[in-house]
Amino acid sequence: MIFECTATALNLRKAAEGSIIGELRAGDLFELDVKKSAEVWVAGTVKTGVSAGKKGFLRRKWLIQYFPDTASISKLDRKKAANIIAQRTSEFDAVTYKLGDKAKTWKDLTKNQHIDCSGWIYLLTKEILAEYGLQTSPGILDTYSDEQITNIGIKTETIISGRFVSEDNLKAGVLLGIDFSEYSWDRGRPLDIDHIVAIGEDSQGLFVSQSSSSGGGVNRVSLAKWMKSNKSLVDQGRVHLVDILMLS
Repeated sequence: MIFECTATALNLRKAAEGSIIGELRAGDLFELDVKKSAEVWVAGTVKTGVSAGKKGFLRRKWLIQYFPDTASISKLDRKKAANIIAQRTSEFDAVTYKLGDKAKTWKDLTKNQHIDCSGWIYLLTKEILAEYGLQTSPGILDTYSDEQITNIGIKTETIISGRFVSEDNLKAGVLLGIDFSEYSWDRGRPLDIDHIVAIGEDSQGLFVSQSSSSGGGVNRVSLAKWMKSNKSLVDQGRVHLVDILMLS
């Protein structure tokens, strides 16, 4: 699979954290095994630029998946996914945020009344996958935000980031993983993702559903407003999109 460098200058190393043997610049392409793409340091071959032909290791967080044409998502009808996200977001808008709390069922959440962002996504995706009859290993989703994105990305072979994010793939049922900043608790993650949200849709249009400490718990924000607020992160390749309806 081909990836594109997003850093102004990115060192190519002989081994993970090893000696420097080359350099990639923004837009240079790098080929690696998709099954190894969820590692902090990834090994592969430089395809373009001043170090073309060299093999080595790069930090995964500075790479986004390259698409020769437009990136695409599942063509399945999204009404059921949209309804689930809208209904659950409304139902649990009063719960509070608690980092590390991952209710396993809606009944647990009703009782506990607090959850974190990846726990919220786990409950939503589990219900959506069941509704569509899609099967996947529970461990793919029952984990933290960065791994939810990378696990789905390996399974579907599609993570859409940076300049490849477009209106055509911002639909109900997709997940967005965001690298807002460097936190002590997210160090060493392949994509440095520290927050994850789902896109839903109702009569008011597309919206982001999330469990957020800044929002006091589960809340919704119009997608247009959310994208405007996070435009710089999208442009930098720090927002990563996966489609759960591509899982099988």
